[in-house]
Amino acid sequence: MSGTCFGFEVRSELPLAYLRGGTGDPLEIRAPAPEGEAPDDVLLIEWRAGPERPLEAKLWSSGGRFRLWIGDGGWFAVDPAEPRIEVPADGGIRQEERLWGIPSLLCFLARGDLPLHAAACEVDGGAVVVAAPRTYGKTTMAAAFHRAGHRVLSEDTACVRLGPDAAVIPGPTMLRLRHDVARELELPGARLVGEDPDRVHYALERPGDCEPVPLRAVVLLDEGDTAVLDPVEPPEALRDLWALSFRLPTEEDVGRSFAAVADLAAAVPVLRLRRPLALDALADHVALVAARV
Repeated sequence: MSGTCFGFEVRSELPLAYLRGGTGDPLEIRAPAPEGEAPDDVLLIEWRAGPERPLEAKLWSSGGRFRLWIGDGGWFAVDPAEPRIEVPADGGIRQEERLWGIPSLLCFLARGDLPLHAAACEVDGGAVVVAAPRTYGKTTMAAAFHRAGHRVLSEDTACVRLGPDAAVIPGPTMLRLRHDVARELELPGARLVGEDPDRVHYALERPGDCEPVPLRAVVLLDEGDTAVLDPVEPPEALRDLWALSFRLPTEEDVGRSFAAVADLAAAVPVLRLRRPLALDALADHVALVAARV
């Protein structure tokens, strides 16, 4: 397989469903990953399962390399310096979706980009990052942007490149919807690639390439009686963006992440969209955001 994701040009013998076109920095993906942590690995982060996080996961590090265990995904080995990601041997669409989470995030984090737990869409040549706490609907909103003819740049993890002009680097072409949402939303240009009790899995067929898309705004989703899009004051924007950012638990990385989030808050408008959680109003919400940005 060859294609791009998060600005990397992927080389792999594994079947991958969510790649884009174009070229980028080389990234090797291969199987199988070694299982278990090595003797000199240090446990960095442990995610426990709970109401807002259905999966357990653990991340170890040694000498700039990482080993990741995911409860339903098995073992991954990541060497950002190569860069190379080793994945479990059993394959499947869920494996690829886990691959484009923390393993690829560690690679573009080492490259100097900022990971945000958010979706991103392209509107008239500019990127809009869409973020929401818990189940406030960022994936559903990304699907609504797709239905309106806008390109989805990422569904769950946004890769933001800072510099003179902030930009979003497109990620995988995947879209995962709850069954109730999938039944209600017709998605032209979306290919069904899997289904399980939790989600319906689609590969989007307007992928484009991984060239950076200028970032126009960050939109934070919230619930309200009517649809209102308001600017967020810088201190509040900094707090909310910090909650969305991924950082390793080291003094150096925490400092890097905070500086990047502060730069982002200063570089692009941060808006809050309060709206009723109603599927039949999604088109209006997309139009409201598109007109503003």
